[in-house]
Amino acid sequence: MTALNNHLTIDGFAMEFDSTSREFVRRPVKSLPLESGELLIRVTLCTICGSDLHTFQGRRSAPAGCVLGHEIIGEVVAWEGNELPRDYHGHVLQPGQRVTWAMAVGCGECFFCRHNLTQKCERLFKYGHQVRRDGGPSGGLSPFCVLVPGTPVFPIPDCLPDEVACPANCATATVFAAIRLIAETHALAGATVLITGAGMLGLTAAAQLSDAGAEHIVVADPDAERLQTARSFGATHGISAADPAGLKEVLGQLSQGRGADIALDFAGVPAAVQTCIDAVRVGGCVLLAGSVFPTDALALAPENIVRRMLTVRGLHNYQADDLAQGLRFLERTQGRFPFEQLVARTFPLEQTQQAFEYAGQQRPVRLAVRP
Repeated sequence: MTALNNHLTIDGFAMEFDSTSREFVRRPVKSLPLESGELLIRVTLCTICGSDLHTFQGRRSAPAGCVLGHEIIGEVVAWEGNELPRDYHGHVLQPGQRVTWAMAVGCGECFFCRHNLTQKCERLFKYGHQVRRDGGPSGGLSPFCVLVPGTPVFPIPDCLPDEVACPANCATATVFAAIRLIAETHALAGATVLITGAGMLGLTAAAQLSDAGAEHIVVADPDAERLQTARSFGATHGISAADPAGLKEVLGQLSQGRGADIALDFAGVPAAVQTCIDAVRVGGCVLLAGSVFPTDALALAPENIVRRMLTVRGLHNYQADDLAQGLRFLERTQGRFPFEQLVARTFPLEQTQQAFEYAGQQRPVRLAVRP
């Protein structure tokens, strides 16, 4: 058997979320001896995703004993198995190496895994969303994380600060997956694109679309400060989401009255989804990725979709290669877009409750928690 430092353990405390009281409870934790194929990671940073905030605010459920946080980076500490652990690219992982990993792990054998929908695996394991079988933490609000066998692991380029690398295994990879799907049917270069929602996903989409050669990138959001930020990420226009007439006018001017070629929704509210459907031209593409919590139903006229020959696609999570491509994008464009400025504050682990309350009240694009 090959093992590195398998006798090492990490102990401390994790912040367990109590969904009844909506409070984080300090729980002592200690890493157990690793099983074959497992990898022990010392968590160095965890950023708070919008879906974490939805759980905290009661819009999404979480199992009892869950440790939240799936945007995680850390350092390799130990592993167990008959072979040396390798990253997604086939390179041997080294102790102390800074890494991130896919937040969702498929079995590779079920119907959905065999049909290239690994993120919808019938036996899916999601970090920061469920409790490990041994009762240990799976999320980043903990001093350590034990990676289950088969988890795609990625080295973090040295040029990327922790604050830039940490959201990569959620926002960056999800946006890359969204744009990959769009590119299957619609050209990105020279396109007129609407993005609804200027959070982490929307800003990342603006940057990736700018890098892909989109000509006009229009971002709609109710927050004027975020619209200004969007321009630093490649947006050519920022329009208040409360001004649908103004949005229609701008898109008309940019497209000779046709409408946007592509619209992406990351806001997740029915009004934003409807805005995207109304905004695209005949033959346009609408990509929905923000609706990850229950909302009111949308009244949809099928004739509107049919006669305008629209392509409407939904996306939930991503595949491992999307994270690989997302990290390459961040490395290649480092310094071009100010991703490091999107993490407004970093809280120590013991102040997790304060961090989530601050996130809910102040609505920064991202906050970080450091164990």
